[in-house]
Amino acid sequence: MKWILDILRRFYLQGNAKERASPNDWIKPEDIIYYETTRTLAIKLSPEVWVTGVSDTNSMDGLIDYGHSVILTTAFDKSKLSVGDIVCFQVYTQLILHRLIEVYEDSSGRVYRTRGDNCVDIDPYYLRDVNLKYLCVGILY
Repeated sequence: MKWILDILRRFYLQGNAKERASPNDWIKPEDIIYYETTRTLAIKLSPEVWVTGVSDTNSMDGLIDYGHSVILTTAFDKSKLSVGDIVCFQVYTQLILHRLIEVYEDSSGRVYRTRGDNCVDIDPYYLRDVNLKYLCVGILY
């Protein structure tokens, strides 16, 4: 009986350990400094950094939830964005924080498609560089 459970466990775990797109490494280890005497952590980012909370929309649940703080920056090269990165984009007057699920080029330049991690549907927006305002480089729990 144990051997059947072992086979089922291996089969089950294989199905749940699929490779998924993750964000790029935007912060280099040498840009993270811990000051032991003051017990503070510093991250070298520029030019603009924004530490903010998130709305209670549940769209990124599992990774980011209401009450968490996210570290956003404008110091990123949009041409290096790829599937898996988490961006803050503007649609009309609203800022939305979702994961890139598709990046491609058309005759007018780069196009980005997004979806919240906890959403079934892809966001209805075809985003351009001008829509992308911030890159998420950290989440504080």
